[in-house]
Amino acid sequence: MSAGSLSGCLSGDNAPSTPEEAPSPEDTTTEARTQTETPQSEMGTETETETETETETETETERKPEISGWPMFQFDQANRGVTTESGPSGEITESWVFETNEEIHSSPAVMNGSVYVGSNDENFYAVNAVTGEEQWVYSTGSSVTSSPAVVDGTVYVGSSDTTMYALDATTGSEEWSFSSGDSIMTDPVVVDGMVYFGSNDDAFYAIDATSGKQQWSFNTDGDITASPAVVDGTVFFGSLDYHLYAVDAASGDQQWSVETEGYIRSAPAIGDGTVYFGCGDGNVYAVDSETGSQQWSFDTGGPVWGSPAVTEKSVYIGSYHAANTRNVYAITQDTGDQRWDMSLNSPIPVSQVVVDETVYLATAGGHLYALETYTGDREWDFQLGSRIYSSPAVADRRIYISSGNTLYALTEQ
Repeated sequence: MSAGSLSGCLSGDNAPSTPEEAPSPEDTTTEARTQTETPQSEMGTETETETETETETETETERKPEISGWPMFQFDQANRGVTTESGPSGEITESWVFETNEEIHSSPAVMNGSVYVGSNDENFYAVNAVTGEEQWVYSTGSSVTSSPAVVDGTVYVGSSDTTMYALDATTGSEEWSFSSGDSIMTDPVVVDGMVYFGSNDDAFYAIDATSGKQQWSFNTDGDITASPAVVDGTVFFGSLDYHLYAVDAASGDQQWSVETEGYIRSAPAIGDGTVYFGCGDGNVYAVDSETGSQQWSFDTGGPVWGSPAVTEKSVYIGSYHAANTRNVYAITQDTGDQRWDMSLNSPIPVSQVVVDETVYLATAGGHLYALETYTGDREWDFQLGSRIYSSPAVADRRIYISSGNTLYALTEQ
């Protein structure tokens, strides 16, 4: 077990167990939050290199895994946000809308002709992906902000009622439930028969996917609100205690941890032996997946809440700041140099996804954007009805995303 500290970070003795900058788990009014830290970074936004090549364009998304649909948050257990599915090739329009009784903060999953999503109305829904008709609904005891994972005919999703649920994907009947000590806002990841997720009780859990029995838990000093990533027998996750952790997927033993200058509500993304994650201190970090040693950092100028999308050459990430910085960035994967940035009209609180040669991202103000991966040029933008709290899912040339209390299916005009 080893512990490390990222460049310019707090010392271990001074790390608060309840960071003042960390957002309250129940606070969903994102524009009211502002950055109160002064980030330190080895790489500022003023450094920009545009040394792209035709080879980069051709290989930008060639490593996308072969999975049909969008089974979990950011597509797979590595959280790369990259898919083999095709997105709309041109301007888009509404195919259908599905309304719930309260806002939707859960990002949808799409599998086998169904869209699965939770709502703050305390319900979890299965909706026909083609027609938008409700297939079934499951009621929990509180809001469902967790994004589901759909694996082998079972849907796994957490609720603020402290419970992780396993539901039959076809009927919605409960297979099992597991109670933690507080709200579950994280998006579960299911790998090799295990369900991995964190809780606002400051603990991270590994649960048997078939029985719902706890295999191990790992305690931190802060709420765990973001999805983990699970790659090569290691679970990576961040906490509001300012740390990113790597623990053994089978035993829960800590392999290493690194300390940052802010809360971590960004889900880590793994690519080519590197862990990429955003932080409340305004930086995107790249650390070695084996040791936790820092490879580079990039200063976005505002807190980073979403998970980066990681292709073979680039890392795409947006920043959130209510007052000034509202940019999405393309960063070179190996060096952390800026390739391009695009200033948008609203903060970016959610994650980006990459499909073909397009980056899809949403803003708090209700806009969905499509940007060209190579240049950052805008392909199109689409105004949805209200604030956006969930990240997009792409399947069968449709984009599924929620705005306000409405789930949208968007398709080509």
